[in-house]
Amino acid sequence: MFSNIRLLFSKRYWRHILLGSTWYEAWLNLRRIHKDRRARRHLLRLLLLVFYPFFLVLYIVFLLASGAFPMAAVFLVLAIPVVWWIRRRARRAAPLHIAPQPDPIPLPPPLTPEAEASLREYLARVAILHAVLLDRAGSESFLRNQELPPGVEIISRRTHIDLLRNIHIWDDLANSEREAIMMPDGHWEPERIHQVNFGMETLRLLRWILRIDFFLPAVGRQPKGDYSLAHDLVNTPKKALEAKNIIPLDTLQLAINAAEQYYLRCLAETIHRGYTEPASDEIKQWAGNAVASVQGKQDEDLTLGAKIISEAEQSELLIISAYSQIRVHFLRWVRDLLRQEKQPEIPFRFLT
Repeated sequence: MFSNIRLLFSKRYWRHILLGSTWYEAWLNLRRIHKDRRARRHLLRLLLLVFYPFFLVLYIVFLLASGAFPMAAVFLVLAIPVVWWIRRRARRAAPLHIAPQPDPIPLPPPLTPEAEASLREYLARVAILHAVLLDRAGSESFLRNQELPPGVEIISRRTHIDLLRNIHIWDDLANSEREAIMMPDGHWEPERIHQVNFGMETLRLLRWILRIDFFLPAVGRQPKGDYSLAHDLVNTPKKALEAKNIIPLDTLQLAINAAEQYYLRCLAETIHRGYTEPASDEIKQWAGNAVASVQGKQDEDLTLGAKIISEAEQSELLIISAYSQIRVHFLRWVRDLLRQEKQPEIPFRFLT
């Protein structure tokens, strides 16, 4: 009961409940509730989380009304040390194996506090560079589609240059990034805007890795980009620069596994439809078998928005395939940084 009460005071609980993406996913699942049991399970879990405080209050009122609350409190006080002792003994006990066990795979040494702080600072600057270019892409897209009222001046370029100078990476930018930012407002061609927009996935990942955001949606759950994520860091860069934590390696590996599964599913679909040329007959056969195993199965196929991948249009499938590939490659790169198998790259580049 103590852990149940403690949950109500957890920042993570309230952050998850109040997060816009939580309710966007709920809306997607609501649209699939009649044909996908996974959607029904997700909505049930969300409802339990939302109504959890009310259930707990009702339970406490019931205990008070029935006179059982003092007895329950005494039992809780006596049970806490017993549970602590049992868990402590369980942690100390070595597991018994009858069969010989293979040697454990050695884990990479953890980063020292200094190395972790240095990596966190580097990734924060990479995140702000991505935020700047995406914010500029949003501004350029607006200028191409809207006519400004007389007397209104766009100052995105000046704002972005000042920010990059203030965080001391302007002189360390790659030439292509610096030249793009220095172009006058309103002079980006559509191709450049389109190319930069693919960095929304990388920025989403950087915010999650730096623990600015604690929720990372699956690639296909929120395929549309959101310029507000970039504008938020441009306005308040200290969210990244003053980040105190970085994603644990085991959590990062779980995200990599999920991203790889999604990418392979998209790859199989694009090969099967003829959008991608297979490298060999074996890969073509693999793609056909993979697609056939989930074709049209609403409860098993991976989702893209409110539909499954086998129902996706060509343009949707190709875009989400690109996003899934970006996620796999970027998360692997960050994993290598955490394992100290790679070093941070200078000059700073826009990573997609």
